Amino acid sequence: MGRTIFIGDVHGCAEELHELLDAVAFVMGEDRLFLTGDAFTKGLDPLAVWKLILDTGAEMVMGNHDSALLDKFEIRLQGAEKEMKPDHKRILDALMPVVNELIPWLKDLSLYIEEERFLLVHAGINPQKELAGTAKDEFIAIRTWPPIKGIEGPRWHDVYEPIRPLLIFGHDAPQGLLIKRTKKGRPYLVGLDSGCVYGRQLSAYIHEEDRVVQVESRQGRRY
Repeated sequence: MGRTIFIGDVHGCAEELHELLDAVAFVMGEDRLFLTGDAFTKGLDPLAVWKLILDTGAEMVMGNHDSALLDKFEIRLQGAEKEMKPDHKRILDALMPVVNELIPWLKDLSLYIEEERFLLVHAGINPQKELAGTAKDEFIAIRTWPPIKGIEGPRWHDVYEPIRPLLIFGHDAPQGLLIKRTKKGRPYLVGLDSGCVYGRQLSAYIHEEDRVVQVESRQGRRY
């Protein structure tokens, strides 16, 4: 049996993703690879990230930037594109050669992936209504609880009760890498967005080994 490997928000950092796959010794056809979403925007090489996703067979949940990217593509293809930020245009232009493959893939992304051993989401779940009561905006963008504007404040998982084996999420780069454990030491919550695109690290969590592997960002201070 292979391993189950989760990687945090890639954000177009293809070189780091490739390095991290080497660092975890990813084995094609044996290991399963899951991404926390926000795969393409902001970083230097979104097209190479797409190719790595195809090469590895990675599974991914939808993030807020993935949802926004899909909207921008559909506006462009309808001929209704207006002036946009240069970096947004750069990402769209880079991905246009694969747009006919990418759009159906983005549309097919789930808001969560639930298996017996884990639940994967991009941002989190509603800690009061749990999985069944979580709205799309919460799946892709929840951060604070109670919800407030901005990025400061208590997090949703501060009041989350660990009723499932393991919940894995990304999205919260300001918070960084996070692992919460039960009193017996079992991990029940793992946050994997460690801000690679902002010059920090790209992080992976290997489920069966309860182990984090990180590589340093090559993005410098560009963002």
